[in-house]
Amino acid sequence: MDINCYNSRLDIDLDTIGENINKIRAYTGGLEVLPVVKSNAYGLGTVPVANYLVRECGIRFLATARIFEACQILDSGCTDAEIMILGPVPSYSIPVAVERGIQIPLFLKQDAKQLSEEAAKRGISQVKAHLKIETGMNRIGVKPGEELDDFLRYVNSLGNITIDGVFTHFATADQANEGAGNDFTREQFARFQQGLDQVKQAGISPRFIHCCNTGATTWLKEAYPLCTHVRVGSLYLGYSSIQNDWNPIGVKESASWKTLIVNLRTIQPGESVGYGRAFRPTSPAKVATIGIGYGDGYVRSFAMNHAPVLVHGTRCPFVGTAMDQSFVDVTGVDCQIGDEVTLFGADGSGNQISGLEIGHLMGETRLAMFTHITERVARVYHTKKEG
Repeated sequence: MDINCYNSRLDIDLDTIGENINKIRAYTGGLEVLPVVKSNAYGLGTVPVANYLVRECGIRFLATARIFEACQILDSGCTDAEIMILGPVPSYSIPVAVERGIQIPLFLKQDAKQLSEEAAKRGISQVKAHLKIETGMNRIGVKPGEELDDFLRYVNSLGNITIDGVFTHFATADQANEGAGNDFTREQFARFQQGLDQVKQAGISPRFIHCCNTGATTWLKEAYPLCTHVRVGSLYLGYSSIQNDWNPIGVKESASWKTLIVNLRTIQPGESVGYGRAFRPTSPAKVATIGIGYGDGYVRSFAMNHAPVLVHGTRCPFVGTAMDQSFVDVTGVDCQIGDEVTLFGADGSGNQISGLEIGHLMGETRLAMFTHITERVARVYHTKKEG
């Protein structure tokens, strides 16, 4: 759709994403990168981001959280990469996975049985899947030891399932500089090694082995020799998940969200702004109405707590919000109707509101704001390779 139909836009620098992928490869000594393209590529757009990763970055293995996300990628014509699902797959989606060649995580016998039966119905001699090993997250997976041995015997008895990959997920890897977080991650890694040994003892040689998520990729270097890939989400988009924002790989943020001033008014003491009279100045205040609200995905509670925006390089606070419009205090700022407002990212003045800062201010994970952004916001992709 024409960008002129939108009140705001996300600018996504695809070349920065490509540079981040190369930095991750170099930092890990040449391990391949398994990008996680879930939740609309963390708000940046599943199909464009996946296509760029595959066509321009040489990625041949992608991860999503849902079958429909994988189908979106395949339906776009992006078929040069294999796709795995990270989360549980409902039984009614397993036929789709088999038909589309999407790898699902196995951790339940009933799923393995259905996967085997669906492959047989379609005349597929071997169907590929990933084995999820439970190491301490206690979400999904098979525990090393007797439980895993029993599960592997069962899968092998079905005769037509290839365990193509083995993975786990770390619960505290974002706590790189905290001893307890380090210790528990290393406990999980030891359990993963145990599980992988059992897999190999069962005569299985997986092509894909990955345990390092974004946090672990930055510091759990003892895991590198065991793995074929590092599985990263926010990292390739420019956001370390480490709690103190440690960024040894030097990845850069790839997106910014901008809107416009649609009205300006001076509010006098005794007057108010917005629903519930949210803002009542004690001295004359210049208030800008801007063209986004919580219906566009800007978190209402964050806005109502005076979240910052940039107007001509000056930080200005929200003083109210509604579904479609919001109010910003621009007192003392030389601005006009039609001027740009930066919700996060750089604004061209040399100033920036980082996505990391937004996460801290919200008390949320780094990309919480991104995943809330709705389809009412245009996604605009930039790459020098297209001109």
